[in-house]
Amino acid sequence: MGKVIALSSNKGGILKTSLAVNLSGTLATHGKKVLLIDMDNQGNVATTFGLDPDDIEFTIYDLLVKNPELGNPDLALNKVSDKIDIIVANDDMAYFEIDVLTDTEHYPKYFELLRNVVDIFKSRYDYIIVDTPPQMGLIAANVFYAVQDVIIPFQPEEYAFRSLVKSVSAIDKFKKVNEDLQVKEIVPVKVKRTIMHQAYLDSARSYAKARNLKFSNIIIKDSIKYAEMVARMNIPVTLFEDVPKTLLPYKKVYTELAKELGYIG
Repeated sequence: MGKVIALSSNKGGILKTSLAVNLSGTLATHGKKVLLIDMDNQGNVATTFGLDPDDIEFTIYDLLVKNPELGNPDLALNKVSDKIDIIVANDDMAYFEIDVLTDTEHYPKYFELLRNVVDIFKSRYDYIIVDTPPQMGLIAANVFYAVQDVIIPFQPEEYAFRSLVKSVSAIDKFKKVNEDLQVKEIVPVKVKRTIMHQAYLDSARSYAKARNLKFSNIIIKDSIKYAEMVARMNIPVTLFEDVPKTLLPYKKVYTELAKELGYIG
């Protein structure tokens, strides 16, 4: 059965999607079969692979709220590489919480909708990776019910530190109903060589140590060149065959991260 992983934080703009798609690419290049599920209505997973999320007929929303009526759940699968399938999110997901919570008679177990979707595909993939929106509502609850490992990106700034604490607290609450749930690792992202960033990194490491949480030794930097190349090639950097020298460190860092996480040897 596949390992189910989420990239989660209630702060936006901290490379959750970049981590999700590049980790997927690394696992795929190491022979792992990956399903990448987008739960964010912005649909950035699809656009990373050159797809327009609004052109996709069957999305994660359909699987979550129309699963029995949909018939064949494979209709929502989109093959983007030899080893990677994605389930797209689009603007429909912006209405997920309203649609479900105003019809609880139809959705009595509304925290378990994503788990039901994951259970359909779990035996067919080595890894299922879930990209999440920056919020702690019904979508996050569904994610924490469904996954085993949560990777929390951490940008070393004041508001991000507060988000880290809140994210860990929310995960702790859901451990009562999902005994397999754990914070797999906290990964520093968008790190700059400044005294302020170093101070917040030190604070986050101390917090992680006090909570017995793993804080990654690997740092993910932000790069305009990386973003431009992904937009041009319509694939994450970890799937590039001929990587420019300037981007090679960005490919290698995800291999190191996957090894540190124990997902590849």
